[in-house]
Amino acid sequence: MSFSIRHHSLTSAVTAALLFCGLCHAQSTSPDFRGIYVYSSNVSTISASYAKTVTRSLSVPGVDGLVLVIGWNSIEPAMGQYQWATLDQWMNLAISSGKRINLTLVAGVDTPSWLFTPAPSGAGATPLNFTVSPHGGATGICDSETVAAPWDLAFLSRWDSIIAALAAHLKSAGTYNAVTLLRLTGINRTTDEMRLPAETPQSTGLACVSNAITIWQQAGYRPSLLLQGWDSITTSFQRSFPDKAYSVAIIPQNPFPRIAEDGSIIQGTVPDQNAPLLSLAAQKFAGRLVVQFNFLMPGEAASPAVIQTAQQLGTLAAFQTNNYFGSTGQGAACSEPVTNPTPCTATTYLTLLQTGIYPLGQSDPLRAQYIEVFPANTNAFPGDIQQAHFELAPDTLTLEVARQKTNGKLIVYVTSNNPNATLGAVASPVAGDQQPIFLGDLAKTDPNGNEFFVTRKGLPPIGFVLITSATGGSLTAQVKNH
Repeated sequence: MSFSIRHHSLTSAVTAALLFCGLCHAQSTSPDFRGIYVYSSNVSTISASYAKTVTRSLSVPGVDGLVLVIGWNSIEPAMGQYQWATLDQWMNLAISSGKRINLTLVAGVDTPSWLFTPAPSGAGATPLNFTVSPHGGATGICDSETVAAPWDLAFLSRWDSIIAALAAHLKSAGTYNAVTLLRLTGINRTTDEMRLPAETPQSTGLACVSNAITIWQQAGYRPSLLLQGWDSITTSFQRSFPDKAYSVAIIPQNPFPRIAEDGSIIQGTVPDQNAPLLSLAAQKFAGRLVVQFNFLMPGEAASPAVIQTAQQLGTLAAFQTNNYFGSTGQGAACSEPVTNPTPCTATTYLTLLQTGIYPLGQSDPLRAQYIEVFPANTNAFPGDIQQAHFELAPDTLTLEVARQKTNGKLIVYVTSNNPNATLGAVASPVAGDQQPIFLGDLAKTDPNGNEFFVTRKGLPPIGFVLITSATGGSLTAQVKNH
């Protein structure tokens, strides 16, 4: 960044500095959850060795939070009977590590089987059986799952109950306040992303994939019913966690079956299926809704859908890296295709992270709130993680000295929580008719320390000094005269 603001007023300089946070109009009323979050994967099913990898990653400098993912079926293995031990273990680990928590309760493939069992031992929801394939069939893998329709009243009732039970347990355990935000889930497939089975054997080229369109038509699918179910789901979150921020992971294209309101198959271009759901959620959670896409790749632009939603609805933006090496627990790759990806290097991985941090480029004020990363990459590239942390979360600047001697010499010393910060300074003369004076970049008192300074001789009387960081963060200091 160039601190080319010498010919602007101090007010303009402060405004420019604040723009580095990205979408500041939305952030002004939202909690601060910026940074790097490690994605745990489903803690109820990961292996002991993978759990150790996740735990190790939380100690990497620059990691700010944990996306704590857990399946509904592990918490409520029998209707109305809860098992909290695994959740509590991971909550306490995140808290003891000083990390923020993005709590993610997943339905979809993690829906408990009792939901479809008739009363009294079950809820009696109607089961819908699908076989799906990741990445539109590109992997050749087929996975089976049984889900309920999002508008199924039995499902909605039990989802409301588990969300309420979750909030009540966290409060009784004393960990409710440790939850920074929650993922809006309930309409899921095999991940926490908001989507439903929508493919066919023809669309994937795989005979093992079920015809989701036919199954949904038989179930009476309508876009209005989907929205009705989403309204109920988000209300359940709102009622039980009224003071929390939320995130929702979208699939920009074809997240839902291409079925029109009259039940027919949509021919040609499908309208934006996410738009009605995101608009509803943005109204319910104004100023505290993050919309994210769980994919980043060097050389590929960050999802335009996330950017457009932020611009149109005032939501906040976030991203997750790709997980092309997920089957081996190695996390993100740094090239396509998914069937033959290339492992990342420190250089390409940082590029991947920055693709999400600056979705419209570094010259644009839009910034991601956070980037979700996988444990193996976090442990392999700690330098990249710390650098990305500082780029996501503006530096905290603390004034030590700002004084001017009678001979006009100005002396300014500050400290930054980022020892690698690039800081610039602008001085505002007391006389209102004089232009702000660009003081240049601050130097370090110790190459290995976090103290910075700037001095300048022969200046007119100075009233204030503005210090800004190239990676965000600013400090306005009143100058004392001696």
